[in-house]
Amino acid sequence: MALTFPLAASDFFAGLRPAESTFHLPANMSVSRTRGGAIRTAARGERLWTARVTLRTEGRAAAAATAALVSVLTEAGRSFFAHPVPLSAPRRDPHGTALAGHTPTIHTLAPGGRELRLAGLPPGYVLSVGDFLSFTYGSNPTRYALHQVVTPSIAAGAGITPLVEVTPPVRDGAATGAAVVLVRPFMKAVLIPGDPGRAGPKFVDGLTLDFIQTLS
Repeated sequence: MALTFPLAASDFFAGLRPAESTFHLPANMSVSRTRGGAIRTAARGERLWTARVTLRTEGRAAAAATAALVSVLTEAGRSFFAHPVPLSAPRRDPHGTALAGHTPTIHTLAPGGRELRLAGLPPGYVLSVGDFLSFTYGSNPTRYALHQVVTPSIAAGAGITPLVEVTPPVRDGAATGAAVVLVRPFMKAVLIPGDPGRAGPKFVDGLTLDFIQTLS
């Protein structure tokens, strides 16, 4: 049966074995200087998460299986779901154990998009600076938001957090009540052809994947 896209994490990304990884949110702005010496900045468009993952040394058969999926994903119009690595769960709950039986949602969206409040968490649940979260918003197409916590918070007895600042700011279309993913929070990504690795008689080393978030 032919694969469907975006390719589910279980069909591709979750099976990768990273040796090294970077996951960051590059700036996307212009910088200019006035004659009077003032520095002006202006946004040039949406900031998108960008990543590079270098895989561990693999046997030739395993590397060939990975290469086949990479080849499929480098066709135009193909995408896949990916999550941050190595930090794929809240720092204080690295296996998501404390979230069992709970369904986090967006409780409040503050004006301006810098802050939101979550509900549905266990009382006392901690979100640390640097933790990630994701949710879907919009329709036709559905978009996949991925944000990083900027200000820490502790859920109250009712499971509701104070306002939490996130980066990048929440985009238009997000809605209260949306389910929030804290363990393996994900984004929709597009693969950029990268280093195919070095193949020896038995092993392949250095296969590198570069990819970038897409909102369409």
